[in-house]
Amino acid sequence: MRARALALLVPIAIACGSGGWDAQSKVNSVRMFGVRADKPYASAGETVTLETLVADGRRDKVRELKTVWIPVVCVNPREDLYYACFIPSQTADGTPIDGGARLEPPFPVDGGVPSAAPDGGAAGLLASIPRDVDLSAFLPQGNTFTFQMPEDVLKERPGTVPYGLVIIFNIACAGQVRIADRQGNAPQQVPIRCTDENGGELGPNDYVIGINRVYSYADRTNANPVVEKITLDGKDVDLDAGITIDRCVASRRADCFEHKIDVKVTPESWEEYPEPLLATTQREQVWATYYTDLGDFNDAARLLFDTKAGRISDSDIKYRAPNDPGDGTIWIVTHDNRAGAAFTLVPLHVK
Repeated sequence: MRARALALLVPIAIACGSGGWDAQSKVNSVRMFGVRADKPYASAGETVTLETLVADGRRDKVRELKTVWIPVVCVNPREDLYYACFIPSQTADGTPIDGGARLEPPFPVDGGVPSAAPDGGAAGLLASIPRDVDLSAFLPQGNTFTFQMPEDVLKERPGTVPYGLVIIFNIACAGQVRIADRQGNAPQQVPIRCTDENGGELGPNDYVIGINRVYSYADRTNANPVVEKITLDGKDVDLDAGITIDRCVASRRADCFEHKIDVKVTPESWEEYPEPLLATTQREQVWATYYTDLGDFNDAARLLFDTKAGRISDSDIKYRAPNDPGDGTIWIVTHDNRAGAAFTLVPLHVK
C-alpha cells in the first residue's frame, strides 16, 4: 500500500535534475515534487483532477519551462507496470497481445463509449501521434489535468481485494516535447523526449517525466491531508509574507544557526481505513518532504504521524540560511500513505 501511495505522490523520475551530489531537497534544476489528486481514491465514473507541483531551479533559463500531459488514460496495465502502457493490446489485424495495456481518452465520447483507436487499443492511440516533432502546442499544458475514472475500472486481484488502477504520464520540460519509438533493449523507458529546437536530447537538469497512478476501490475513500500551519522556531508563519531570516555569517556551513521548521496537520488527517485482510483497523502514516532553492535542510523528510503512535512530537526539520542574502522558496509536500497529498509554498527572504 505504501509503495502505491509513493508512486502517485512522487512521480518516478525518469530524468530529473539532481544537481550531481546535491541533497534531494536542494532545488537547482527542473523539479517535479509530486502530484496530488482531488480524490486520492476515486470511485468508478468519478471525475478526477490531478495537480502537479513543479519548480524551475535552473540558473540559466534559456528555454521556457512547461508542464505537458499525455492525454491518454492507461487502465490496469499488466502487473501494474507503467511500461506495459506502451505494449499494444493487439496487432494490426486484431490479434490480442498478451500483457498489452488498454488505453482510453480522458473522457468518454460518443454517448459514453470511449472513442476507438485504429486497432482498438494502445497501439493505435500511440501510433497516431507523430514522431520527432514538437507536440507542445497540441498537448494539454499546465499544472492540472482532469480525467474520468472508467466505469469498469475495478479488477479482481489474487490475494487482495479488487481494485482499479489508471496511469497518466506528464513531463516538465524546458524545451520541446516529442514522442519517440520505444527501443527494444530498453523496455522500461518512457517514450517521451524533451529536446532542443533541433531535436537534440536535453540534459537531466532540463526535464522530469512523471508517472502518475490513481487507484479505485469499491468501498474505500481517502481525503488529502489538511495543513493547519507552518511554524518557524515554534512560531506560526504567515504564508503570504513568508519567512524572513538573517543570512549565515559563519565560515563553515556546519556552524550556521539551525532554524526549526515544522508542518502541523489537522488531527482528522490521520485517518482510519479498512483493510479486510488484516485483523485490526489501520491508520495512515503522514509525513512531509522539504525542498528549497536557497540554503539547505539537514534532511529531506520528516514523519508527522506514525501508524500506531500517532502524532510525532519532534517532527521539525532543521534549516540553515545561505551565506548570501536573497529571495527564494521553500516547497513542502505533505503525504499520507494512501495517495493523499497537500502542497505548501513558503516565500523565503534572507537578509
